[in-house]
Amino acid sequence: MGTTELTEIPALVQVVHLFALVLYFGGTFHIVRLFVAHREAMSKWEPDRTVLTKAFSEMQRNALYFVIWPSLIVALAISAWMIYRMPGELMAAFTQVLLGYSAILLLYHAMVHRTYRRAAKNEIQWSAFRLRLFAHGVTLLLFGLVVILLIRERLDWVAGAVGLLVIGGILFMTIASTGKSPAPLEDA
Repeated sequence: MGTTELTEIPALVQVVHLFALVLYFGGTFHIVRLFVAHREAMSKWEPDRTVLTKAFSEMQRNALYFVIWPSLIVALAISAWMIYRMPGELMAAFTQVLLGYSAILLLYHAMVHRTYRRAAKNEIQWSAFRLRLFAHGVTLLLFGLVVILLIRERLDWVAGAVGLLVIGGILFMTIASTGKSPAPLEDA
């Protein structure tokens, strides 16, 4: 979106969109850190394990369903409304790159939701180390969004696609490189 088109979007809608994105990223930072704590709690002795995993499951549920999903839905709804309002912008290189970025973000979100479902059953297969690497994925995604927004006027399709491939590749290769076998639980 160019600066002239951005002025056509009401300021309140822009504020709500930005707030929804900030809330989404904040909630995602939070829930992935909760996954790490949950995984570490799974190796505790009883009764600490049960108490902690139950508490972390509740916090994860609240973060996912009361912060992350609503903010994602609001951000996507406003984005769809902006595209509906200015359909010609779909052909802009910046919009194409932003749509590719959004696809990577939605894939990451699907991985978060899958990890949440496993955590709810105390079946987290990744080690705490691998979950920490996974947590850095959202940092990388936020960095990518900021870069895309800062250079949007100079962004062409090829540079944007290469950037998205690099971000996506780093994110998924880092996670995949830590191995697929779950760490054994330490319990008596």
